[in-house]
Amino acid sequence: MGMRDGVVTRLEIDLDALLDNYRAVIDLVSPAEVVAVVKSEAYGHGAVPIARHLQEFGGCRQFAVATVAEGIQLRRNDIAGEVVVMGGTLPVEYSTMAEYDLTPTHGDCEGIVAWADLARTLGKRLPYNLKVDVGLGRMGLLPDRGEEAARLALSLDDDIDLLGIGSHLSHPAGSEAHNREEFERFQGFCAPFLDAFPSLDRHLAASQAAVRFRDMHLDRVRIGGLLYGLNHIRPAPVCLKPVMEYRSALIQVKTLPAGWWIGYNQQYRVTEPLRIGVIPLGWTDGLSSYHVGSGHLLVDGKPCSILGTCTDFAMLDLSSVPEARAGDEVVLVGCQGDAYLGAIELGRAAGMSTGQLLGKISLRVPRLFYRGGAFVEELSIIGGGA
Repeated sequence: MGMRDGVVTRLEIDLDALLDNYRAVIDLVSPAEVVAVVKSEAYGHGAVPIARHLQEFGGCRQFAVATVAEGIQLRRNDIAGEVVVMGGTLPVEYSTMAEYDLTPTHGDCEGIVAWADLARTLGKRLPYNLKVDVGLGRMGLLPDRGEEAARLALSLDDDIDLLGIGSHLSHPAGSEAHNREEFERFQGFCAPFLDAFPSLDRHLAASQAAVRFRDMHLDRVRIGGLLYGLNHIRPAPVCLKPVMEYRSALIQVKTLPAGWWIGYNQQYRVTEPLRIGVIPLGWTDGLSSYHVGSGHLLVDGKPCSILGTCTDFAMLDLSSVPEARAGDEVVLVGCQGDAYLGAIELGRAAGMSTGQLLGKISLRVPRLFYRGGAFVEELSIIGGGA
């Protein structure tokens, strides 16, 4: 891939790797169905191009987003199939969801009743999912309300169509005992629904649980990180390929004298003359103050510590690459020579998940999409996009 038309800082997205990962996940969880999670701009990769490629070349017909606006974004860009809004919604948003054929995820009985009221007003049967809170303390009905919710759903079955029940494990990388307890809570909540709703889809497992607990695949799995080659569970039972590479370049190289400070709020003090490099990205583009002193980027295949970060810039220690000059490539995520730096590692250096890291990268960093090694599309504030 590489720099394109003078674009210095960019994310390079390998659509072939995305499709390979999608197919690998299908094989892993079959016969459960895969719901492609494309919230938060597909974890920073670009929601519309990612969803479009999965739809056109992978046959994906189920997508999940977090907000109504994200669902509208997909529909306005001709993404078909089911689009589930996993986040909480209010009745003021319901008519918009119905207009764009979005499936809400209701976490309380009041929302279910209001959704049925709208269906009667519109004169059409509307789909929905239920959310149960099994231990995350987030959206959803508590597990002991399963029978109550089942009675309500059955009483409204002429107006609204219950497609599925979902939840999310609070700590899928935690102890097996903890996860088994939450799994049993979920199964207990679903039990009163099964006779009345035989085609109901249960979905509890997301990426980490899909890898670790095969019996929790149930009817659907919601896959985000695995699609993008991000797997936190080792050893991995599925072969995944990195989808994203994040590259930039040094825009200035200079030597700072002893006693000089680097970064806002005096993040780092130079104790002896030090050669540093400046890159044109910062807090708006995924890095944070927590990367200072703990994270590194690659220059000429060598790790260079992050000494300072600002809104739009970061400063690196170039002691290990004294020959570095302005214009030399800097890799945040990806390969350089024999070295590799992953998004998981870059996030961990700042105490961040990959979702936190990648979700912070604004669209001023162009996403350049490649298929078969050839550039096919750009998503940025100045080119392409939805």
